[in-house]
Amino acid sequence: MDKMQFDNAMARQARLAPGFVRTIVESMGYDKLNNALPLTEIWDAQQIVITGCGDSWLAGIAARPLFESVSGVKNVQVMRNIEFNRYMDKGQLGFSPNTPLVIGISISGTVSRVVEAMERAQHYGANSLLITDDPDSPAAKAARHVLLLDMPKPGEYGPGLLSYCASVSALMCLALRIGRARGFITDGEHKKMVQAIVDYAASYAPLIEEMDQRCFELAGTWKDLRCVDFVGDYADYATAFFGSAKILETYGGYTTYDDSEDWCHINYFLRDPNTIGRVFITNSDTPSFNRVKETLVAVDQLGSPCIVVTDADKSEFADRFEVFTTPKAPYSWLSPLMQHLPYDFISGYSAELLGVENFRRDNPIYVEQGGTRIRQSKITIV
Repeated sequence: MDKMQFDNAMARQARLAPGFVRTIVESMGYDKLNNALPLTEIWDAQQIVITGCGDSWLAGIAARPLFESVSGVKNVQVMRNIEFNRYMDKGQLGFSPNTPLVIGISISGTVSRVVEAMERAQHYGANSLLITDDPDSPAAKAARHVLLLDMPKPGEYGPGLLSYCASVSALMCLALRIGRARGFITDGEHKKMVQAIVDYAASYAPLIEEMDQRCFELAGTWKDLRCVDFVGDYADYATAFFGSAKILETYGGYTTYDDSEDWCHINYFLRDPNTIGRVFITNSDTPSFNRVKETLVAVDQLGSPCIVVTDADKSEFADRFEVFTTPKAPYSWLSPLMQHLPYDFISGYSAELLGVENFRRDNPIYVEQGGTRIRQSKITIV
């Protein structure tokens, strides 16, 4: 089959990702970050809460290790919007000036729950900053501060891949800005880490062509699997969940996600394991690497098709596994920025091979209900 006959939005976005990260990072200059969040308010923050829906929430999980390591803020939480908006005790908001710093993420700025989060933070005296691509959106107007992404336009309609890269990149730049402002990293360390984001993304560029072709070939068989089961720990969980989400958004396939420990307790027992694809995201320096390898022994014994996305050598894993060896990140917190690319390609090609339109636009019920799912929900401050 001619791969280009099945070209798609996900694949095109994946090819652009290395250079796109550079564009976003270079837009996050000192003046923009300084104006987005004043120095006094950075020092006031005794707690940080990162919140969003879907991919935006996952971006927070991906960036949390960096916030924890450089910000000097001991309490960094990543919460789903519904959890923050409806269940976080209001007594934890505004208990000290500009605390917590609530960082909301919404590319469009129109998602009801994100608007609600910004309004709730303001209502109870917490500080709020929205990362968005629309400074005039309802969520931007509800937030005290806005960090504008300035994504290249016009963007291509489809499941968010570049938008996810933009959110993760912006969060990483913000974390480094906070760490430098609070004196937990030096100016030299700050510059080195910012450059590392760009360089790590760029290190994928020479791999894209081969990855693209290999993923197209895998999609030919993986599209027909009964289920695809994703596994990742801590920040890698964001990559695993993101891969699962892309299956649903591209072709509505059945998918699950878990961490390496709970997988052994729960998903291990899924019936007909030979019909279930397993996708593991792990790296040689992650604290749970040995546990992941133990879990993969069980996957091998079950006979499941398996993809491993890792910076470790292929020899660490069973010979029959499909191993995507990625560049070694100079800092462990960088890995989630790009390791989602293999399954971005696979999900995009799977949808094309199956003849299914993204976001199920091939089915009228999804087209009719799509706009009411998330953007016309009642906003409530509790």
